[in-house]
Amino acid sequence: YAPKSNSALDTHKKSELRGIYNSIVKINKESPLYILDDSADSKAGETEKTESDYFAQARLSRQTARDEALTMLRETVSSEDASEDAKAEAGQQITAIAGYTVKEERLESQLKAKGYTDAVVYISEDTISVVVAPPDGGLTSADAAAISEMVTTETGAKPSMLRISEAK
Repeated sequence: YAPKSNSALDTHKKSELRGIYNSIVKINKESPLYILDDSADSKAGETEKTESDYFAQARLSRQTARDEALTMLRETVSSEDASEDAKAEAGQQITAIAGYTVKEERLESQLKAKGYTDAVVYISEDTISVVVAPPDGGLTSADAAAISEMVTTETGAKPSMLRISEAK
């Protein structure tokens, strides 16, 4: 392999990394994962498949966004041209993402254990989104309170950071 020549364009500032990561998080939050067919003539089996597809697609979308962010952060950590501050910030963000991933998986398992057919959790610096498969009769305020308690206990987050909804 030939040595790579470095230019000023190979260096990332701390603020640029944060901006890139935040834009990926924002795009992931705002992007619709897919369009649900909620027409009256949908069959029950199709609805179950659509819900299952929703959760699978949501997890895939979350993982893709994270992989992209981690790739850029790892490049910064290993870059000879990046400042020590940028490398430290990138390392901290990598650690934070790893922590989010573990907590998301743990919460999804706990929600399933509590009787929800499926769930997807997305944790970022300022928001925690929880989407559950709707129980019979829909998501009640008691369900939302139980989910909120579970999430705040697991993450230490403030309840104001939570967004709880059901997949429709």
